[in-house]
Amino acid sequence: MKKLLFISIFFIFTFNSFAQETSFEKSDSVNNSVENSAATSIENATETSDIIEATDEKTLEKTTQESPTNQEVVEQNENIETFQDKKTKSTEENLNEKPEVQEESKQESESKEKSDQEVETEIKSESEESTEDTLEETTYEDFLAENQEETELQEKKIEYKPLPFTGMDHPEVERFRQRFLSPKWTKLLHDCLENAMEYRLFVRQAIAEKGMPEILEYLPVVESNYKTSAKSKSGAIGMWQFMANSVYPFLTLNDYVDQRLDPWASTDAALKKLTDNYNYFGDWLIAIAAYNCGVGAMNRVLKKSEKKDFWYLVDNKLLPKQTAEYIPKLLAIADLAINAEYYQIDLPHHNEEFELLENEKNGHFDYISVSKAYSLTALANNLRMDTKTIKHLNPSYTMGFTHPSKESKIRLPLGMKSAAEEAIKQIEPIDFPIKYKVVSGDSLWSISRRYKTTVDAICELNNIKENAILKIGKILYIPSK
Repeated sequence: MKKLLFISIFFIFTFNSFAQETSFEKSDSVNNSVENSAATSIENATETSDIIEATDEKTLEKTTQESPTNQEVVEQNENIETFQDKKTKSTEENLNEKPEVQEESKQESESKEKSDQEVETEIKSESEESTEDTLEETTYEDFLAENQEETELQEKKIEYKPLPFTGMDHPEVERFRQRFLSPKWTKLLHDCLENAMEYRLFVRQAIAEKGMPEILEYLPVVESNYKTSAKSKSGAIGMWQFMANSVYPFLTLNDYVDQRLDPWASTDAALKKLTDNYNYFGDWLIAIAAYNCGVGAMNRVLKKSEKKDFWYLVDNKLLPKQTAEYIPKLLAIADLAINAEYYQIDLPHHNEEFELLENEKNGHFDYISVSKAYSLTALANNLRMDTKTIKHLNPSYTMGFTHPSKESKIRLPLGMKSAAEEAIKQIEPIDFPIKYKVVSGDSLWSISRRYKTTVDAICELNNIKENAILKIGKILYIPSK
């Protein structure tokens, strides 16, 4: 009976101890601010509970073996309750001692952080060691220089170079600017400037030497898209679009020579004419506009105007439409080409090619002079050069040979003057050709038979093909032999 009573008391005691531990665990989960500290305390309490359980097991075993008396049971129970009180007190003390627990947690955290810092330091050290060679090769001054170069490049890309002319913000200029900023027109402008490199660089060089406005480099774009063989509906011919009545005294034009087709000769002539216009009007915009409409027409317009200002003439509709759009279009194209990086468009400038310019007049060409009609094809054959090359350099000789009775210069690649002088001695000049007007029923074969020559000779002399259609009234030059 006594044994049964002792066992019942033991189970009640154990249940109360379990309830108290559960209560402490709930208190720990609610109190989030001391989570780490409470966890440490519970671990301590758990260790104490293990000691108590081990002690209880030993006590139970001893009690079972020795069969204690009622007095012994009471005393033992009091001892157990006293030990339990100590356990509870110990647990409460651990929970109440937050600063100490926090300090221990802090120490552990600091220890972990220190460990992490050591690992990070090691990684950083390894990284520095791996780049040590690179750092030794690249000095701080080099870094600053590279950084400065990159900064300057970025600034250069966004730098705007203003053109020294009034009206750059005029609505007409802006209209053409927006047109050429569209993808379609930007591409057309790009292709034009790219294909014109050879003559464009020559024009740029000539303008710089004469101290003229750099926008004139883009005037052939407006005139002809830099096409040397361009011909307008009004009869203007060449890269600079000279009319037949405006060539003198700047260019030669006759039955055998048309220098309007020569890009080098016509450039010199155009710049001379523009210079004369500027000296006369004293204003570059008006001088360029007069190049389009003529000096006489511009004089008549200025007589009607209250102001000698191009934009005043435009706003008051005193100029022909073509001339009124001529200058705005030129300024818009020049602005976009000069400030292509600012507008973020791709337009070729050819700065590098300009440094290697080989098309300067009398600087990178050789010339020979002749006073009779010599075939360019025959000269090319004797020099063993491509016929297209020599005709490309001498486009003004429309008949394929030099003038029969006047001094003519033949342009040659640099370094070929001596060879050309020897070659020309071996070529028999063409006799003064016969001028023939085509009539109904004519053919190249019938004409060649009539004048006892060959079809090839007629074609070469007139720069036509064997299957060319002969229009009634066309002038043909027939070699005398």
